[in-house]
Formats: sequence, structure tokens, C-alpha cells
Amino acid sequence: MTLAKMTQRAGKVFPNYLAFTKEISQVGPIDHKTQELIHIACSVMSQCDMCISLHIQSAASLGASKEEIMQAALLACAMGGSPKIMQMHYVFDELEDLFD
Repeated sequence: MTLAKMTQRAGKVFPNYLAFTKEISQVGPIDHKTQELIHIACSVMSQCDMCISLHIQSAASLGASKEEIMQAALLACAMGGSPKIMQMHYVFDELEDLFD
């Protein structure tokens, strides 16, 4: 719902942002699974629960293992400390839904 409202209310800014993110994810030597693992770490760092969930789902759909996803999330904890560790419950919940 938020993304739909952004599309409606942000004029050209949001579609341009989406075009940028689409383009940046299609160019370069980093494969899509690895990009999603990076997104997981960034999502934990930014403390965005919805982003954590979406990027874990996407990484899993691209073949990322539970262990790869955990390592990506834990790397963010190593860099961000206790506030990032508090985000791990979103990671655990999503992994349980997808792998257990």
C-alpha cells in the first residue's frame, strides 16, 4: 500500500528511484542472489523489518541457503552492534517460515 501511494503521490521522483534501483541491480558483476544477501545486511543495518522480510524471501527464491542468509544478517550485527541484534527476530521469523 505504501509503494502504491508513493507511486501516486511522489510525482516522477519515485518512478525515477525505481528505475534507478532496477538499472543498478541489472548491471555489474554481482549476481542477483549475492545482491539480495547484501540487501539483507543493509536491511538489518537500516532496521527495516519489511525490507528484511522481502529481501530474505527474494534471496531464498534465488537459491540462498538458510546459512547464507544468517551470515548476511550476522555481518550486519557485527558492524552495527546491539541495535542490529534486536532486528534478528525478523530474520529468525522469516527463516522459520521459509525453511522450517
